[in-house]
Amino acid sequence: MARVQGLKGWLRVLAPVGASIGGLVLLRLLGPDVIDQQQLHAFLEPLGQAAPFAYILALLLRPVTLLPGTLFAAVGGMVFGTLMGTIYAMIGSFLAAVLIFGLARKLGVRPMKRLAGEHYPALARAARKHDFQFTFLVTINPLLPTDMMLAAAAASGARFWPSVSGMLLGTLPGTFLMVQFGSGLAQGRAVMTLVSAAGLLVSFVLGGFLGRRVYREINSGLPEPEELSVEVPPSSGLPPPRKDGLPSPS
Repeated sequence: MARVQGLKGWLRVLAPVGASIGGLVLLRLLGPDVIDQQQLHAFLEPLGQAAPFAYILALLLRPVTLLPGTLFAAVGGMVFGTLMGTIYAMIGSFLAAVLIFGLARKLGVRPMKRLAGEHYPALARAARKHDFQFTFLVTINPLLPTDMMLAAAAASGARFWPSVSGMLLGTLPGTFLMVQFGSGLAQGRAVMTLVSAAGLLVSFVLGGFLGRRVYREINSGLPEPEELSVEVPPSSGLPPPRKDGLPSPS
């Protein structure tokens, strides 16, 4: 049963990524002039120097659109190349993280409790205790939605800079590979495209392996030991329990 659920989780995550990559490859094969770096530059020429700002703005608003970030990263590589596409994508990711963090802090924990359900207490506890490590591991783990995990961290009271820094560090390898994939696809460089696609696959598997601990902790939903302690009301006439777990002397 656990294996079936794990397989469903992988399929749920890889499906949109595979659809994005497959759609871009198919579009390149059927209409090579559409996905061509020179043609794309000519199409964006009216924007002039505002093209990077328009792209960054689109990345800023991406969490609201619920579109996968991999698609935006690939488009950035097609238009701006590997280096600048990665830089612009990371700037946009940072601004999107600021937006998510601000909205989550403003809305509070109630929306996150509805989204995460019974897993929220464990998720919030991990985010508060290990903000940088938490966001880094959930970002590189493809089984966990980065936007929702960052919002949960913000709602639970995690610190801003450690949380966002962990998210950006975890995002960087996949963003670079996806941008490189888009750049190679737009330039017709088959070797670069294949190497990038293989690197993405390896990063997904490695990310799932490294992030499995936090994934299990979140899905366990077990309360901490101090949450299991039972307070005895004063009116009961019983002595309060000792902190070391031993019975209190009568």
